[in-house]
Amino acid sequence: MDAALEAQRARKLQRAEELYRNALALAPDEPDALHMLGVVCYELGEGAEARGLILRALDLTGWKFSSYRHNLGLVVAELAGVRDKTRTAEKEARYRVWRTTRRMPRDSDMPKVAVIVPCYNHAAFVERALASVFAQTYRNVELLVIDDGSTDNSAEAARRALEQSPFPSHFASRANRGATATINEGVMQTGAQYVNILNSDDAFTPDRLQTMVDAVAAQGFAWGFSDVDIIGADDRAADPLRDARALTTLCAQGSIPLKATVGFALVEVNVAVSSGNLFFARELFDRLGGFRDFRYNHDWDFCLRALRLSEPRYVHARTYRYRLHAGNTIAESAFDARIEANRVLRDYLRWATTMAPSDSEWAPCVSNWGAQFVVNVLSAGMAEALDPQQLRTIVVNLTDDAIDVGARHHAPQLQLRS
Repeated sequence: MDAALEAQRARKLQRAEELYRNALALAPDEPDALHMLGVVCYELGEGAEARGLILRALDLTGWKFSSYRHNLGLVVAELAGVRDKTRTAEKEARYRVWRTTRRMPRDSDMPKVAVIVPCYNHAAFVERALASVFAQTYRNVELLVIDDGSTDNSAEAARRALEQSPFPSHFASRANRGATATINEGVMQTGAQYVNILNSDDAFTPDRLQTMVDAVAAQGFAWGFSDVDIIGADDRAADPLRDARALTTLCAQGSIPLKATVGFALVEVNVAVSSGNLFFARELFDRLGGFRDFRYNHDWDFCLRALRLSEPRYVHARTYRYRLHAGNTIAESAFDARIEANRVLRDYLRWATTMAPSDSEWAPCVSNWGAQFVVNVLSAGMAEALDPQQLRTIVVNLTDDAIDVGARHHAPQLQLRS
């Protein structure tokens, strides 16, 4: 194996192939030998054999090695053929045109926007949150605040703040039912065309609603979100070099322009960041049946289900102020949050890999994007969220009719070690 790897790095591929086959003659089920021989076969243009070898290595290791999945993704992309690559490139070009030129007439130049504020134990922040609503430059607003059984004086603070509301406002306080139930209750009480949630520990910039109306509603999108500012308990900007959560959030949003679509970015990670950063049409909310009952990931679940119906508008402006503090719900249990996130992702991928048609032609799924979607799943480390046999079937079906054993190519992105 060491001699084979040395030959491979020296680009003596035939010699490397011979040595890896010798290793497999001694140990036929050695995953690394299977994988590395698959890499060499790929580089030699033997795509069909490369696929089989890497699939075998993945099966033997429970699909857990990211380098195996990454390289299988490259093989899938190659075997998909020039025609599929051309189709994908054309689709990406059409998407860019659609995203930048889309505009549809609306019933009003100033549609009503409902701001729903679910409040729970944020006495230290809720007045600042509501003040950021009062300061909006967009004025066709109604405000609904529901205190979800707070045990501090959040309800009193919210009532006191609402006395200064320049907008029609409604306040309710009741026993605790959880964030998703509170959000759904608030949305169901409004007849506004568009909705923006505001978490009671966060804040809007003064131009938040005007920006979202212009970018989302005026351009005919059903929903969208913007970049965020990360702030601390004292309203100062968080330092991403000192706060890992802030750095992770900003890096995630920074990756959006690098993806084929906004939807592709959302499938990999919740780049919308928070339910409060979502601006959506009431009609979309109704079609989705509202937010589902997830404690940590109800916003990401909403986004992924919305992708099936409509591509979001990503607004490259920091109009939402997302506060990091010791009481953030997501900070309660990283382990529980990750388990829940895996369930949300698994639900989406089950649908996306069925070949069922999508209401949105841009939704990241096999029926819309073919091999590109599978490559994305493999290279982004999402394979664990799928049943291995299901993913294997997809890979085989996508590539069986496109195998070109004689094709030669250069593959600089191959990963040589697991």
